[in-house]
Amino acid sequence: MKTHSPASWLAVATTLSFVSTIAPAVAEDAAPRSLFADRRAHAQGDLLTVLISEVASVSANAQTRTSKGESASANLLQRDGEIQLAQAGFDSKFAGGGQIERSGTLLARLTVRIDAVDANGNFLVSGEQLIVINNEKQNIRVSGVVRPDDVTGDNTVPSWRVSGANIQLVGKGILARKQSPGILTWLLSLFGQ
Repeated sequence: MKTHSPASWLAVATTLSFVSTIAPAVAEDAAPRSLFADRRAHAQGDLLTVLISEVASVSANAQTRTSKGESASANLLQRDGEIQLAQAGFDSKFAGGGQIERSGTLLARLTVRIDAVDANGNFLVSGEQLIVINNEKQNIRVSGVVRPDDVTGDNTVPSWRVSGANIQLVGKGILARKQSPGILTWLLSLFGQ
């Protein structure tokens, strides 16, 4: 029968104690979470989804009308002693108007990251998404503050619940260039034409 030296027993004991301290930590991370665990975002670095549903509409009308009339009459004595009546009238009218109508709708789902948690426990979030379709780039950016109570069970929050929301949709490409005025139009607008 073969006997083991004390050094080999010491090596085995050290290895077992090392494995026993690591095994519970690995087992906890690998173990599935309970069905009843709260999976909502709650710490820095966690992700949550913002459901963007924004509708904006602006309409303004302006009408201006002015009218002014003046008249004057005078008696003129001619050289032959005859009195002649002279009259003059002035009239000015102005009418102007303008109308502005603008509307826009933005529907999107964007996953954002919790950048920090403030002193009140609110989440400072930000995220961006780039979509390229037929060489047209659409970049959506969202940032703001989210209350933990507003995060639903499926880890989403509507955009109207994001405080100080900064939602940007920036497009680049041929379509975006065609919607901008040309250089000549821009120069003429500087001189009020």
